[in-house]
Amino acid sequence: MLCGKRRLLPTYNRAVDNRSWPERIDFDRRHIWHPFTQMKEHETAPPLAVVGGSGVDLVLADGRTIFDGTASWWTSLHGHCPPRLVAALARQAAALDHAMFAGFTHAPAIDLTARLTERLPKALSRIFFSDNGSTSVEVALKMTFQAAFQRGERQRTKIGALRGAYHGDTLGAVGVGELENFMTSVFAPLLLRCERAEVPSDPRRLVTGDRDGHDAEAHARIESAARALELYFDTCGAQLAAFVCEPLVQGAGGMFMWPPELLRTLRAQCTAHGVSLIFDEVMTGFGRTGTFLASEQAGVVPDVLCLSKMLTGGLLPLAVTCATDALFDDFWGEPGDGRAFLHGHSYTANPIACAVAAESLALFEETRVLEHAAALATTLRAAWRTLAAHPALRDARTLGAIAAARLVDPRTGHPYSASQREGLALHLRALDEGLLVRPIGDCVYLVPPLTAPLDRVDAAVAALGRALPS
Repeated sequence: MLCGKRRLLPTYNRAVDNRSWPERIDFDRRHIWHPFTQMKEHETAPPLAVVGGSGVDLVLADGRTIFDGTASWWTSLHGHCPPRLVAALARQAAALDHAMFAGFTHAPAIDLTARLTERLPKALSRIFFSDNGSTSVEVALKMTFQAAFQRGERQRTKIGALRGAYHGDTLGAVGVGELENFMTSVFAPLLLRCERAEVPSDPRRLVTGDRDGHDAEAHARIESAARALELYFDTCGAQLAAFVCEPLVQGAGGMFMWPPELLRTLRAQCTAHGVSLIFDEVMTGFGRTGTFLASEQAGVVPDVLCLSKMLTGGLLPLAVTCATDALFDDFWGEPGDGRAFLHGHSYTANPIACAVAAESLALFEETRVLEHAAALATTLRAAWRTLAAHPALRDARTLGAIAAARLVDPRTGHPYSASQREGLALHLRALDEGLLVRPIGDCVYLVPPLTAPLDRVDAAVAALGRALPS
């Protein structure tokens, strides 16, 4: 087993009422609507109750301790309940819990902005706060469209995006995601106008095969894709207000990993055609791919950058949309001329969330998270290379502290049908091994907290190997 089934962590909190957990689960099924879930499933497979967390572990109500192989939907940076962040939360909650951010400001927002701008490319000097990854993208889309409108470029009525993308669940973000899947196609009549481009996978991320062969294949793919992107912008660049993409890896698109060289092509084409370039680093930011921002690996800077998820270390919802002074200047004017960016949220720049995020960035620097993430990436790639020999896996690949592979039937080598629900079955078997994984369709992945001990990561990969179908 990955870890002891009945070990309770120090942060375990007992329930505040007298109902048993079976009673609470029954109440949950009668009243709570869970995300990304066909609720009928919970008639036979009820949701699992989490009662505590510490470091890389979660504790379930039945006493099991499990390794969080999803970093709690990719948000956990320092692990669960890091004492310094918990203390920062308590301090700020006792001093100022909330204040509207229109016409007011506060120290936590200023401190966080100062820490962020020290880390970000110098050109990204303007910070707009929101609540989550979807809204940070929504802000970026509205911001770039309005900027083009106010520059008099009224023909720019479309957004460019990559096929296979996922940028969130608000309607604007859905509109630049992949429409030809079960999550978004139903909303097609409501969505903005989007022109989609394609990029190839990067064979250099594969953990098996000949490196020279991968390099040659990558070179050929990059050359072809660069020409296709040039043609794409020649065709529709004049109509685009912005182009949005997830640098290097499309997370919810099945951990699709693509070449950094094509980010440089996108930057050059956006500049040549007057299109704002948006990087959605909600999933890839804060060291997940090996650098603070994934886009650093291509040496390019966007006009707009979206960050969330690990921004607060995973403790609280918060997001930022970072923009250049040039974009900000498109909104500068007199109060009555209608050029202001009229967007906001009730919890914009919430003081508690900002205080936790600022402390998280301080902890990131002091504990040298990027150095540990590099060691984590090396360990994960070596373990994943061993796991790749399993007959139930294909296309095993890694990028930084992200490992992914395609799940197939080991007897035939063919994909499972959706009706077989093998991803759910794997999830349940992995729990029995002390590991939390949540496949995306046929994509099996491991995304541990960036501070995960290396031996625990090795043990998690081994546990996944025992849970795979045979």
